[in-house]
Amino acid sequence: MPCDESRLLENSGWSSRTRAVAKYLQNLLEDEAVHGCKVLSMDSLLARKTRKEASRMFFETLVLKTRDYIHVEQVKPFDNICIKAGAKLMKSDF
Repeated sequence: MPCDESRLLENSGWSSRTRAVAKYLQNLLEDEAVHGCKVLSMDSLLARKTRKEASRMFFETLVLKTRDYIHVEQVKPFDNICIKAGAKLMKSDF
């Protein structure tokens, strides 16, 4: 099976919202890597978002973490959450 087909099959069960957030994070992390930063802040992602948008973004972040597309780290409770790209995220086509 060619590599492109396996990528599509791997992401085939995803919702359109999960795909959109994955693509959004992929683009942001690529842009940040150009500037030498490889980490995104959840606080900066959720700034100027409604509660509904913020909760959706948080949920999709959890989905991507569960599937090993991103790595998240929170040093202590209620602290900022740092998001790093996983190898799968940067190699995937959404």
